[in-house]
Amino acid sequence: MTGYVVERLAGTTIAIIGGGAMGAALAYRLAQAGAQVTVVERRHPGSGTTGRSFAWINGFRKLPREYQQLNASGIREHESLRNELGGDWLHIDGGLFWMKDDDADAVSALHQAVRQMRDWGYRVDRVTSDIVGDLEPDLVLGASVSEVYICPSEGWVETVRMTQALLRAATDRYGARVIRSSVTSLTRSGSGVGGVALADGTELAADVVVNAAGPDAAQIAATAGASLPMRRQPGVLFVTEPAPMSLRHVVHSPECNLRPDGGGRVMIQREAFDTRVSDAPDASPDPAFAQEAMEHAARVAPALAGLRIEAVRVGARPMPLDGHPIAGFEPTVPGLYELVTHSGVTLCAVLARLVTEELCGGSVPDLELYRPDRFAVH
Repeated sequence: MTGYVVERLAGTTIAIIGGGAMGAALAYRLAQAGAQVTVVERRHPGSGTTGRSFAWINGFRKLPREYQQLNASGIREHESLRNELGGDWLHIDGGLFWMKDDDADAVSALHQAVRQMRDWGYRVDRVTSDIVGDLEPDLVLGASVSEVYICPSEGWVETVRMTQALLRAATDRYGARVIRSSVTSLTRSGSGVGGVALADGTELAADVVVNAAGPDAAQIAATAGASLPMRRQPGVLFVTEPAPMSLRHVVHSPECNLRPDGGGRVMIQREAFDTRVSDAPDASPDPAFAQEAMEHAARVAPALAGLRIEAVRVGARPMPLDGHPIAGFEPTVPGLYELVTHSGVTLCAVLARLVTEELCGGSVPDLELYRPDRFAVH
């Protein structure tokens, strides 16, 4: 328990659109605070962007300072959630970073980022190659890498397991409901929103509707005449078959990014790959693309050479136009609370707490920079 007074939201009905990490974390906190919560999820919890995320929880290179601190708080809040719920879906084993010495611009940018993070009190340690060998014996840095940094507070999340744990606790402990259906529109009550209309014709009344629909949030908002300044950003992840190697850390290298994915599998991500896919439901990279991903990964982890790509996960990420969260009541539509962010896995736990505090009537300065009306033309 977190000290929420259950009576604070007693009698308040809240509908949350989206059963991903964000919607699930918010459902848990709101139901814990006494609200009558219903989550509407089109497929199953975690089946959308949440289940297609690299799921790195981090605060490194986040700018400006207020946003960096929000992300750092997000990591600590994940640990609080884990302690409340139990389970082993959170992995805080650190993140490793390096650049090649001959890429002077990249090395300089890394140095600048490290200095900035340290100035803001975020721990970043420099480690020697022999320590890296102890931490991750199956990685090969190469002679052109002389500096490696580790952020020990960072890690990754098994997102679908976390989402299911949150919703199970919200329903079993605090009486929340989860409905499997599509939201076709937001219903009106006077000048504002009074609930949601579902695909089967059912209308679900609510005092507050939270739009946590991820990449579909703009479409949902538009049904009430609101405009969310965001775009859908495609992304692709490759997952190997079980690999003959150990990997604990999230790895950020010039070749690609790697992390464990359970059962001995390794997940491969590279920003340059994202520009080569669409987020169409039937999008699937060709085998040559998967082989290219494996070749990049094998340069960092030679034990991956010759393995198959077992799964390809293509999805859409919600990206507010300025890159920062949108959190707050829609100024033009009373009753509609917008909650959209790119760093949804890192931020879901802390935003759930902050939004719950706000809906309980508290003042929440940490959200003021992220209000929907910041995009208004004055």
